[in-house]
Amino acid sequence: MKTLIFSIITWLLSIFVNGQQTHSFKTQDGEILYYTSIGSGDKVVLLYGGPGFSIGPMRSWADSLSTKFQCILFDQRGTGLSSNVKLDSSTINLKQAVQDIDYLRIHLGETQLTICGISWGGMLAQAYASYFPENVKNIVLVSTIGPDLSLMGAFNDNMNMRRFPNENDSLMYWNNRPNSDYVTMKRNFFSFISEFYNHEKGYETLPLFFATTKFNGTMSSLMWKDLIVNYDLKSTLIKYQGKCSIIRPRQDPVPAESIFQIKELLPQAKVFYIERSGHFPDYEKPEELFKILRQAL
Repeated sequence: MKTLIFSIITWLLSIFVNGQQTHSFKTQDGEILYYTSIGSGDKVVLLYGGPGFSIGPMRSWADSLSTKFQCILFDQRGTGLSSNVKLDSSTINLKQAVQDIDYLRIHLGETQLTICGISWGGMLAQAYASYFPENVKNIVLVSTIGPDLSLMGAFNDNMNMRRFPNENDSLMYWNNRPNSDYVTMKRNFFSFISEFYNHEKGYETLPLFFATTKFNGTMSSLMWKDLIVNYDLKSTLIKYQGKCSIIRPRQDPVPAESIFQIKELLPQAKVFYIERSGHFPDYEKPEELFKILRQAL
């Protein structure tokens, strides 16, 4: 508990130390989307996972990189500060999510973007590089699935296989409880614990994760419904000629085959491994992750 409290205090203090500023821009369909800028230097757009989680957990990434880069923590449409938007299938879909990043690029005054995404954020980075290959100079993909959803079944199987028996019992218990915010948090806790290589580290750090992000289930459901139909980048990602780095935690439940799927389309991609880490290297091996990130960027 003391470690958690110290981590939260450190995170709050870093907001003032690193000159955090919140900005907004208007999309062509009239919505206001938000991002937070931390640090100075070349701009790096940070994209978080889910889909549906707000950008909060990536503040530690920005804190680490802020001495060399200006980190743009983008709250995707329907998440975090960008939640006050119309939510339906016409606004929450892959095409619109990609277009929103290009609106952000134009707002930032950048000809080309450097994008770093984890999990779903890595999928979205691949999609942007597919739709707008000339507008990207570097993508850094962390714990990401490949250019289509062919490995999602294996990912889910790996998640279930890595959950300890008592954790499966707890998940079953909370799945059978009446819905509430607390019950949802418990369900998520025992769902996500299997994404950690070290479950003890998961028990220690997942409370910090939930303290620094909010999940929009409506946005997530709408996006997944669209992704099932439209997330297939194999014919378009090959057009991207810029830099690409793949950061692969060795024990990530995302199948390792995803690396080869990406490299088949982007032979210029460089692969970096982090040992003894699952899907959340920012919690399990932050020093190694941030060292690799500085190199990849």
